Amino acid sequence: MFKIRFNEFLSHSFQTSAFVMLYGLLIFLPLIRPPVILTLILVSALVYFSMYFGAVFAKGPIEKKPTTPE
Repeated sequence: MFKIRFNEFLSHSFQTSAFVMLYGLLIFLPLIRPPVILTLILVSALVYFSMYFGAVFAKGPIEKKPTTPE
């Protein structure tokens, strides 16, 4: 039904690391109690990365281009 494609995540290493970092930060945010504006910025960045990965995964798996020997 739902399968996580790790090769797609690994091909976008910066976006994946930012997504995981933001998710982990927002999970433990009630313990830190930062200003509200910072929370809004973090949530909006998490929504942006979620939409980015949704668009990347919607276009299908990465297709490898055939290489021709020269």
